[in-house]
Amino acid sequence: MKQQLIRAQIMSPYIFRKTDTIGNLDAETDSFLNDCFLESDVYKSLVKFDDDNDLVKRIIIGRTGSGKTALLKKLSTDSRIKKYDTIEAESTVFEHIKNNVFISQLMENGVDLRVFYKSLWQHVLLVKVIDLLYPNNDSFLDSFSSFSIVNKKKYNLALAKEYIESYRNNFFNDSIVSEITDKMQHELSSTIGVPVLKMSGKGNSESTEKIQRATSRYVSSELLRKQKELIKIIKEQSLDEKQMRIIISIDDLDKSWLSSSQIRYDFINALMDAFKELFDIKSVKILISIRTDIIMGIYRENLRQEEKDKSLIVPINWNVTEIRKILDYRINYLIKHQYAGKEFVGFSDIFNFEVNGQKVDEYIISRTMLRPRDAIDFVNLCLSEANGNTSLSEDLVLTAEEKFYHSRKQAMIKEWTSFYSHIQDYLDCISFIRTSSFYVDNVSVKDKIQEHLINNSVKNDTEKHTDIALDFDKLMNVWFCIGVIGIKKSATLTIYSSFEKPYLDITDLNKEFSIHPLFFR
Repeated sequence: MKQQLIRAQIMSPYIFRKTDTIGNLDAETDSFLNDCFLESDVYKSLVKFDDDNDLVKRIIIGRTGSGKTALLKKLSTDSRIKKYDTIEAESTVFEHIKNNVFISQLMENGVDLRVFYKSLWQHVLLVKVIDLLYPNNDSFLDSFSSFSIVNKKKYNLALAKEYIESYRNNFFNDSIVSEITDKMQHELSSTIGVPVLKMSGKGNSESTEKIQRATSRYVSSELLRKQKELIKIIKEQSLDEKQMRIIISIDDLDKSWLSSSQIRYDFINALMDAFKELFDIKSVKILISIRTDIIMGIYRENLRQEEKDKSLIVPINWNVTEIRKILDYRINYLIKHQYAGKEFVGFSDIFNFEVNGQKVDEYIISRTMLRPRDAIDFVNLCLSEANGNTSLSEDLVLTAEEKFYHSRKQAMIKEWTSFYSHIQDYLDCISFIRTSSFYVDNVSVKDKIQEHLINNSVKNDTEKHTDIALDFDKLMNVWFCIGVIGIKKSATLTIYSSFEKPYLDITDLNKEFSIHPLFFR
């Protein structure tokens, strides 16, 4: 009798069509976002300008679907922000350095160009700041030439003027990156005494060292030093504008155009160095949005010290209560607009039955990774399965779950493939473990898992993959890092990976682990 009640269909006054949704998965096209936005602590921190602890928070870190773009989109319409603008990393800097013959030649010679990337980023950021503080660009350039030295100890006006005059014709347009690069190429060729592009290729350490010294010297004296003086002056001139509350965001650093490039980490690392130089301009907050796996890759390559960035980072984490609120807002918005209802209708009002003996609302949320996109996706699939019926059911949710599992798995593979090239194999082999919770020492199928990984790594094998395939503890670390297992602390609490704890400690390996409900098949 109980089983019949569980599987019974719950009648509803609402008829859900196949096209009904509680929003799009892409924040840029999500029509529900403004009306259903939940102001999290992260958002409240980003919108503040009057608290030094919040003002320094500039780097937004989160997994795929955690809401990074949604945060920035909402900020762009927030009335507390006076001006908001974006920088397209691909079109402004990356496309140029990726396709420039001179840059490619320097890279082939083994020349470290990170300091040059920083100077390019610094100029792009400077231009955007000036553009927002002084909308009339020509007026700024003209008035700048007449600035007087208020305090010689604060800045070097002559160097700043020299920098502006050097690039005056293209200072504010897209050609500036090419001009800066061309001038450096000409200067290096003159300094070295032979065109750089005609120098010996990779392997000639003497020529590489010569180019490296000349490059570093030029960038330091002709770009970074002069840019720094210009920043000081802008800071000085904008002191009265500290209540302007300007936000500049950079949000396309996890797109596919970057994931396949060997310079991606250097490129983003240079941006993280450059934007810190503009912190003293209190009226402007530059926000960088980076996916968790990418920032982890930067730290893994030892390009920068993680502890020095901690004060700048805002990691996005959601809890069950917040995810439930997001679903409540969106379900209510859908019902009000479709049925003109006046009473509040929440998530559990529509999903008010059981699945496998568990409340359906809890069942759905437990199978997300506590990210808004996961929750929206799962509920959308459930509504699509209803397709004109006046009822929701356990079978409907279970059918939707299969589709959700497939989409979530594919998204996870795409998210982590640049970090773990054999990520699909690692995900697949968790199916060998037949219990939802386990201890490492009690796993009896380690040989089968190892065999599976080795057999599926014939093509494009790597030393790193072989290392993981032969060491179950390292495989456990992969599973924990990507979020398919967690440390079971109690019957109601499982600790999954986060930015603050991305990996297992050696002391964790004797603890009990749980397989994430969505991936326990």
